[in-house]
Formats: sequence, C-alpha cells, structure tokens
Amino acid sequence: MQTKYICTHEHCSYPGSTRFEMSFKPESIMDDNNVATAFCPFCKKELMPAPALTMDCDPRTLADCSPMD
Repeated sequence: MQTKYICTHEHCSYPGSTRFEMSFKPESIMDDNNVATAFCPFCKKELMPAPALTMDCDPRTLADCSPMD
C-alpha cells in the first residue's frame, strides 16, 4: 500500500481538479519517524499525510477530513 501526501493549502496553484497528491512506495519509507518533509511543487507549502480510511480521519492531524462534531 502506498503512502500518500496531499497539499492542503487553500490557495494552491495546482491546475488539477483535485488536490496535489504525492505517493511513495512502501519500500521507499523506512518508518513514520524517518520521513523527510515533502513540499508541494506548486505553492511550496508542506504536504500532509492523506488518511488511509475515512474512519482514520482526524482533522487535527490529517488532511481532507470533515470537521469533528
């Protein structure tokens, strides 16, 4: 399963219809503590981890999550 990071910057200049997404193969990441900070090539803001599942979503720490009720 690939590890995905997405741009959450509100005013990103990415021309696509969705957010900019960067994926990494599992063998390219040793563990969560040894990951370099990835930046969006369009707006230069830090990319956030994309939630693996909807139930894993925590808007305080992950991108693309609905606000907590």
